[in-house]
Amino acid sequence: MSSAPQGPRQDGSRFVVDLGGVKLPAILEKQVETDIRAVVLSALSESEGAAARRLPDSIFDRFPNRTLGLWLDPDVPFPDPWGPLGPKDHTLILREVLSRPVQVIRYLDLKDGQARPTGEEVLEAALQVEQIDDYTKERMRAVLELLPRLEEARAGLPRSVQQELRGLQRKLEQAPGVEGKVRLLRDPGLRSAKDTEGYVDAGLEQAALILEDGASTIYAPDFSFYRLLSEGRGDGGGGGGTTVMAKESNGDLEDTANADAVGAAAGGGAGLALAGVGAAAGAAAGAAGASLGWAIGSFLAWLF
Repeated sequence: MSSAPQGPRQDGSRFVVDLGGVKLPAILEKQVETDIRAVVLSALSESEGAAARRLPDSIFDRFPNRTLGLWLDPDVPFPDPWGPLGPKDHTLILREVLSRPVQVIRYLDLKDGQARPTGEEVLEAALQVEQIDDYTKERMRAVLELLPRLEEARAGLPRSVQQELRGLQRKLEQAPGVEGKVRLLRDPGLRSAKDTEGYVDAGLEQAALILEDGASTIYAPDFSFYRLLSEGRGDGGGGGGTTVMAKESNGDLEDTANADAVGAAAGGGAGLALAGVGAAAGAAAGAAGASLGWAIGSFLAWLF
């Protein structure tokens, strides 16, 4: 049994139950739920500060999947559905989608002649994949809600900022490896004196944080998605097939990282310009919107 703060806006206790794959009979679930509420209300009535506080209308609906009472997995932190998007959410979304490309494309509805889906189309398809958990889907919905606002805000950024961001793709392609791209993104030479509001600075730093967060997972050469794309490419029977496959895998990885960094930089700047959004949330959404379409498009090209 554990309690945890609910984030900067709420500092009350929180108790959750998760029995994993154990499914109780419906009548027993209702009984446990009633018992939990009774314990909570009894504790509140005995608390000195209970009279000074008023519970929201339905505190039980606010936990993921209407989970109640205890959180029985100490190795996994309680997922906070109220927190803003950040680098870890971006890593989570890409990891879940790119680990299941076959399931995702089943729900894609591409138009004739459309080579690559958009990030929004991939996210909408992923929301229909049963194997993706509900918390990740909530994060996906947050990205989908934010993407059109970011697009509008990005169009309103100063022209000098937009020019800086447009030139980033070419520079990233010349910086090999995730570590090289992170160094580039933090290079003071990329900053512009014309960026008086700090849009470029904020976007580049958030892009660097996103690449760092996913370095050991979604940007790792042995990540299942890149190994899948390298299968069957080989060397035409001329020897050195493993080396060629590794190079192809790294190329797919570099493309994903570049798309993420460009999308994060643009989204971070746009998010900073949006009241109540911020650079971190804008970068996470912008990166996911940019790289998912590219990555799943690469998978479709490999598949067909």
